[in-house]
Amino acid sequence: MNHPDKTTQAAAGAGLLSADDGSPALGRLTGAELKCMKALWFEGARTVRDVHRILQPNHPLAYTTVLTVMDRLTRKGFLARTRRGRAHYHLPRCSFEESRSRAVAELVGTWFDGSAHQLAAFLTGGPPPQALPVPSRPSEKAEPGPQLNEHLL
Repeated sequence: MNHPDKTTQAAAGAGLLSADDGSPALGRLTGAELKCMKALWFEGARTVRDVHRILQPNHPLAYTTVLTVMDRLTRKGFLARTRRGRAHYHLPRCSFEESRSRAVAELVGTWFDGSAHQLAAFLTGGPPPQALPVPSRPSEKAEPGPQLNEHLL
């Protein structure tokens, strides 16, 4: 019996994101998630079985692990999932380039204070960035013990 294509969605009250609600992909990709996404982006995989088969030679993961990872990717908004008969078909909702750009922007913002120049200096072995001075507060008495660098908070 032929069933029309149906798009699956997360439970409304569960607070989970669905790839089908139009929300953008959120969060960062874990190592396993990135491996699954690469199978979709570069190898033409569309089902959990396809991804599992592609990952098997170099990354032996259980089928149920791949299933769980792809479900998580759908909830995070990285994949759109469509049901055809008994199988779910997955399509990336963002390109490899978009995901890589987002990851690099997060890296630069987190580790290099938003400075691509600091990242470039780090990658080329240049001098480390100058430490920023901690502003002093004359009204506060200095307490013994280690001082917190407020730029790190």
